[in-house]
Amino acid sequence: HETSWENRSEISPFFDLQKEKKFFSEITATSEYDLIYFDAFGPRVQPELWSEAVFKNMYNTLRSQGVLVTYSAKGDVRRAMQATGFEVERLPGPPGKREMLRATKA
Repeated sequence: HETSWENRSEISPFFDLQKEKKFFSEITATSEYDLIYFDAFGPRVQPELWSEAVFKNMYNTLRSQGVLVTYSAKGDVRRAMQATGFEVERLPGPPGKREMLRATKA
């Protein structure tokens, strides 16, 4: 978490991390990322971040077999992910969360 914003940092020979601080509408990458950790406030607090349009943008930025994970497991979130083409699974959540979602780009 201490890496700088907007720069790719090598964590290990097999893992690079790039934190980006921008609006989803500003992300124009295509098939560039393997993994997205989506840790936004929940849909009740920030509904604009949980729309099909946002998930479609994330889908487009991921490489084939890329993964999007989020702590939100609401049905509306799962359906929005599926509508954009993701294959979605419910997983046991971390402490304090019953479930979370993992979405894979087919």
